[in-house]
Amino acid sequence: GNNGMDGTIPGEIFHPTLVGLDLDDNNFHGTLPSEMFTSSLDLRNIDIGGNNFEGMIPKGFGNLPKIALLRINNCTLEGELPPELFVSTSLRMMVVSDNNLNGSLPDELYGATSLQMLDLSSNEFSGTVSTDIGNLKALKTLELQSNKFVGTMPSTLGLLSNLETVYVSFNLFNGTVPEEVCDLRNSSAKFTELVADCNGTLPRVT
Repeated sequence: GNNGMDGTIPGEIFHPTLVGLDLDDNNFHGTLPSEMFTSSLDLRNIDIGGNNFEGMIPKGFGNLPKIALLRINNCTLEGELPPELFVSTSLRMMVVSDNNLNGSLPDELYGATSLQMLDLSSNEFSGTVSTDIGNLKALKTLELQSNKFVGTMPSTLGLLSNLETVYVSFNLFNGTVPEEVCDLRNSSAKFTELVADCNGTLPRVT
């Protein structure tokens, strides 16, 4: 990544033995080539953030059942999160921050039980965060800040004993942060940071 390359991503680079794609922080534009989802089905790590792609996140990601890392942040992408993103049972890290994504979160997200990092920050996501987020037992980092989420924050976040960092500020949540979430600061030795309104304060745990 970070090589100053531009143009569109050539479909010819995708072959059956390709397992990693690192093209972050370049000047690629256009759409992702269809060959990415038909010729390289063993792709595991995809880092294509920091480019200028057009349109929506392709549903073709559902054809890649081995994805563990998916980073497509800061790419000017729009539209909703396709449920197909969560087909891979190996998905550990998903970063789609700093795009123009919108809509509510698909139910399939809450079945991605291998997720350790989920970064949806700085988009236009709306709707509520389901109580099913408590299913993501492996989650260590959750970044939801700077969106338009509404409703109350689910208390089931407090069930996630592996959580280390939570950012939920700058949304449209109402009510108070559940006690179960604020208590994470004291219950986990690994917990390092919570940016949310607990008892009228914005605590930072160090």
